[in-house]
Amino acid sequence: MSRQIPASAAWLGGAGLIPFAATALCAMIADDADLRAIALQAFVAYSAVILAFLGGVRWGAALGEAGWRALSLSVVPSLVACGCLLIPAEHAIKMLALVYAVVGIFDVMRRPAPEWPAWFMKLRGRLSGAVVVIHGVLWFVLAGQG
Repeated sequence: MSRQIPASAAWLGGAGLIPFAATALCAMIADDADLRAIALQAFVAYSAVILAFLGGVRWGAALGEAGWRALSLSVVPSLVACGCLLIPAEHAIKMLALVYAVVGIFDVMRRPAPEWPAWFMKLRGRLSGAVVVIHGVLWFVLAGQG
């Protein structure tokens, strides 16, 4: 099986980074407090949706095992994502950054599902790395503004 990431997956995965980057940039440069708040809210909402999606990917992979451990761990991202929608954005960004990093490390360390193409974890690692960096930069900039 090829480890080369198909162009369609690379482009669509990359396009998925646009809302992260656009809302983070808007939150960092907005002079208007209301616009900054909306951008932060949009960032957290999109981040929570994508984190829940990653949990769904893990759920799908765990169905073959149907074990408590694998299924339980696959629902954690969705539960954290939901909780992040209920707390102030500044705190949610920190929590989301940490959870993306932990989930990414967990996924890289865990054996990929046998039905996944060989290139999937390579793409997953790149996208997760970019998402963690964007969260970290936003976290750092917000800390400097506060």
